Amino acid sequence: MGMNSKLDKQTKNKGGNPNWKKGVSGNPNGRPPAEKSIAGRIRAALSEDDWTAIIAKATEQAMAGDKAARDFLLDRTEGKPNQKIDITEHDPDEVIEI
Repeated sequence: MGMNSKLDKQTKNKGGNPNWKKGVSGNPNGRPPAEKSIAGRIRAALSEDDWTAIIAKATEQAMAGDKAARDFLLDRTEGKPNQKIDITEHDPDEVIEI
């Protein structure tokens, strides 16, 4: 056999595994469902009333001057602002720390 023994084994069993029938899945139930993400678990755990209470509390805190609550509401209603960086004014060999 020698160096070609692996190749010989591959070509020898070209007909496939005799225990498997052609056209029949070896896994009829399919792949098991993946675990839900943390975001999915949170969505499943909170009801519409819970979300209403969260929004009301965040609004109350934002109105009282809480910057984090204000940013939370704005990010989810208006979207996060784009950060534009102009790189044309800098020397290309200069290292820029952000």
